[in-house]
Amino acid sequence: MSVKELLKQAKLLQKESKFGDALKVYLKVDESLDLNSLDSEEIFYIRLDEGHCARLAGEFALAVKYYKMALRIAEKIDERAKADALAGLGTALRTIGKFENAIESFKKAFKIYKKLNDIEGQAYIYWALGGTFRFMGYFKKSFKSFKKALTIYESIPDMNGIGYTLCGLGGVSRMMGNFELSLDFYTRANLVMRDLRDKFGIAYSYCGLANASRMFLDFVLAEKYFDLATKNYEKIGDRINYAYTLWGEGTLAKIKNDFDRAIEKFSKAKEIFIQTGDKRGLIYAELGEIEVNFILHGKVQDRKIKRLFQFSEKMGYNFERLHILLVERLMRGEDVKDVFSGYLKLGSKFFRNINVSLPLNLP
Repeated sequence: MSVKELLKQAKLLQKESKFGDALKVYLKVDESLDLNSLDSEEIFYIRLDEGHCARLAGEFALAVKYYKMALRIAEKIDERAKADALAGLGTALRTIGKFENAIESFKKAFKIYKKLNDIEGQAYIYWALGGTFRFMGYFKKSFKSFKKALTIYESIPDMNGIGYTLCGLGGVSRMMGNFELSLDFYTRANLVMRDLRDKFGIAYSYCGLANASRMFLDFVLAEKYFDLATKNYEKIGDRINYAYTLWGEGTLAKIKNDFDRAIEKFSKAKEIFIQTGDKRGLIYAELGEIEVNFILHGKVQDRKIKRLFQFSEKMGYNFERLHILLVERLMRGEDVKDVFSGYLKLGSKFFRNINVSLPLNLP
């Protein structure tokens, strides 16, 4: 198969949200690609698409590599190409916890987009920053950034941008403890994604609906949406977002006192998070295991808790660090008021809207 045919196949798979399969084809492209046969712009877009597919397939280190290659080529093309590469690089860097580097890339990209009067590019950066601030636990900044993105996407209008931004708002609203708002955002996002037939977006919004329903203790609806998310993720071969669905299913099983199923789900999620190098996801999966182990055996796993806590501090996962503290304090029967104060400083009041006892229904 020629390089041209391989590229056509890769783009088709990418369009169908089958990012892992698309990446495999792109790797074949790399093996037979004659750099002298294509101009710089063609090679740039190949590298950029490779970065997108690697990131969405959970191959984060490879994504960073491809985006950096695209950025080097972009220097020879134009400012817009440079901004696109910087934006992609930022999204890859945030997935591996390099938040400050990600923000720096986003700011550089935004400056270029603004100079070029690229409204869509600016909206994307607001969306990307919203997700980055969410990972850092800066929820008010996250919500504000997502809202800016939504305003721009609605003015264009860009339905794809609207759908993914609504998902972002649904996620950060859940973290903040605004469960009704979260459900509303995810419901709107799901309608948009289904209308667009965006397979990845459909799966992602179903997972959001499941977690929003879980926070309301609507077990039947949560299970229904988790099943729909899983089926859609399986169709496109997604791993990294499917792992978060597994964690959500594990948490749902845990609060239903179905501890065998909870351990099964946390274990599967943990395996994927280890494979992809998603440290944030790994914290959630391991913390779930620690909590269930305590409920079943009454043992506080001090070393594991200490390791998770130190790692969350090192990486800047502020919300997750407080979760670790909360679980540990509850296991030991200690006061948690200062933990609640920590949540409030981040802009989260979720603890006021759940039963703060083991097993925990973390957002």
